[in-house]
Amino acid sequence: MNRKVTAACIAVFAAFGIFFAGVRADAAPKDVLKVRVAAQPTSGQVFQFIAEEHGFNKEEGVEVEMVWLSNLSDAASALMAKQVDVLSTYGTGGPLIYIANGQDFNMFGGYMIIGETPVYGKPETKYTGLESFKGKKIGITRGGTPDIVLKGILYDAGYPFRYGTDKIIGDPKDPDMIQFLEYKKNTDVLQAVAKGEVDFGATATGYQIQARMLGLEVKMWPDELWPNHSCCRMLCMNSYLNENKETLRRLLRSYLRAEEYMQTHMDEVSDLVVENLDLTKETVDSFVHSPHMKYDTDPYTKSVEKMWNKMANFGYLTAGNIDIKDHMNSEIYREALESLMKDYPDSKFFKAKMEQFKTNNL
Repeated sequence: MNRKVTAACIAVFAAFGIFFAGVRADAAPKDVLKVRVAAQPTSGQVFQFIAEEHGFNKEEGVEVEMVWLSNLSDAASALMAKQVDVLSTYGTGGPLIYIANGQDFNMFGGYMIIGETPVYGKPETKYTGLESFKGKKIGITRGGTPDIVLKGILYDAGYPFRYGTDKIIGDPKDPDMIQFLEYKKNTDVLQAVAKGEVDFGATATGYQIQARMLGLEVKMWPDELWPNHSCCRMLCMNSYLNENKETLRRLLRSYLRAEEYMQTHMDEVSDLVVENLDLTKETVDSFVHSPHMKYDTDPYTKSVEKMWNKMANFGYLTAGNIDIKDHMNSEIYREALESLMKDYPDSKFFKAKMEQFKTNNL
C-alpha cells in the first residue's frame, strides 16, 4: 500500500498546524553527516522509519545507518568499540549500570519514556494492588526496565524483597518477603508463570500476544504507579557527543519532526514497523497503539536522575563519586527544538514540546 503523503494531504495538515507547520526559515544543509544507530529488532526505531519514509533525514542532512543488536551487552560493546555511534532502544537502567561501572556514556535524547512493560499472571491469580505481591515469586529478566521499575515501586512502598543470590531489601525474616527469580529471556519469564514456577512475571514490550497464547493475562501496569519512569534513552559516548554535536542536533531535528508527524498517523507507524521488522501486524499493533507505550524524543533528565537514585537505593548500582549530570545532555535537544520552532513558527507541537522540555529537564 502506498502511504506517501500527497500534496493535498500536506495542504490539509499544514492548515491544522500538524505536519509542515510553516515554511522552513533556513536552507537545508548541503553536506550530509553520517551516524550509526543501534536498536533492538523487537521494537525497532519508529522515528527512524518515519524520518526515512518522509525524507526528514535527507532534508536535515543526516544519513542514518541502522544496526540491529538484540541485547544491551552486544550494543554497549559495539558502542565502546566505536562500531556504532548511538544506542536507542536499550532502556535506562542497564546503561546507568554501565555508567556506575565507569563507562563514559551520555544520554542526550529519548525514544520511549515509558514502554509497555506489564506484569502477567494466570487468570486465577488474585491481584488487587501491591499487597497481592506479598510473599509471592516474581519472574523478571535482570536489569531490564520492568525489573527496575517494579523494584523501585516496591522499594518506595516499603515492601521487602530479595533478588540474586543474597541481596535482601528489608527484614530478612519478614514472612511477606517477595522473591524475584531471574530468567535470561522474556519468553522464559512467561513460561515460568505458565508452569507455576512463579506467581507473576514482568516482561518488556511486545509479549502480550505470546502471553495470551499461554493463557496469561495482564495483572498490573507499572507505569500507572511510576509515571514517566524512563525507558529507552538515546545515548552515545561522551567523546562522540563532544565531537559530533551537529550530527546529533540534525538527528534530533529529524526525529522531532517524525514525532510530530506520528501524532496523527499511528496506523501508518504500525505499518512501517511491520515493513521494517520481522514482526506480525497483531504484535506490532499490540504495543504501538498501547496507552502504556509513550514514544518521546525528550531527554527527560529528571526521570533519568530519579531512576539513578532509586537503583542506588535498592543496590543495583553504586554511585560513588560519579555525578550523573556528567552523563546527561539536554542542550543539544534544546537547540534542535529551538531551531525547529524558528523554522516552523506555526507548529503547536514544537511549542508544546518546549514547555514539556522545561518541566522535564530544567
